[in-house]
Amino acid sequence: MANHDYNIANQSAPSARADINNALAAIVSNNSGASEPTTTFANMWWYDTTNNKLKFRNEGDSAWIEVGTLDQSSLSFAGGTPTGAVIAFAMPSSPTGWLQCDGSAVSRTTYAALFAAIGTTYGTGDGSTTFNLPDLRGEFVRGWDDNRGVDSGRTMGSTQSDDVLDHRHDSMSMVGGSSIAVSSKTATYGLTSNTVSYGSGGGGPQSSANTMWSGPVDTGIASSTESRPRNVALNYCIKY
Repeated sequence: MANHDYNIANQSAPSARADINNALAAIVSNNSGASEPTTTFANMWWYDTTNNKLKFRNEGDSAWIEVGTLDQSSLSFAGGTPTGAVIAFAMPSSPTGWLQCDGSAVSRTTYAALFAAIGTTYGTGDGSTTFNLPDLRGEFVRGWDDNRGVDSGRTMGSTQSDDVLDHRHDSMSMVGGSSIAVSSKTATYGLTSNTVSYGSGGGGPQSSANTMWSGPVDTGIASSTESRPRNVALNYCIKY
């Protein structure tokens, strides 16, 4: 650790050599020290050892810009994306420093910082040496309710099955060309049809029908495998 004024004085050779070596030591150690360098220059680095913060001198040489915090115990840098952050990437492979959110079990030692951040929220792994990553493949992500009351009873990292809100489909038909009859029926968790016949108009007996479609897709009443909005498939990854 060293600070230097980067001014090599006119002095004897041994002293000049020591002065130069001290200047070089300050450069390679990012001017590390408990207090800022006495002489500053635009765009120079300084590692503040009191607060473990890496700083960068602004272009006007008038102030320090804090780049981030270095955690000497966990050998990690807290200046960019924090450990445990999840981001969707537009390529199939995970970039350096990231793991795909595929639910796999990974080492608690190799990924100690990530284990400290999420623990066994998404799975205990083997119970001793590994833990599980969240599995976001094919999933929509919903904001954690955290006692707001919109999606009550949820815990962080919990999953939720698909569902469809109870609703009704009405159909109408003309009766004798002069009036409209509407029939409706409400049901819960199932496909229910209700047809009502009435009157005899110019075209003979008329009828009106409606269909109630409600309940989870896994009840077997759906015409497709799921209900979904328009979407784009991206690769969710977690920072370790």
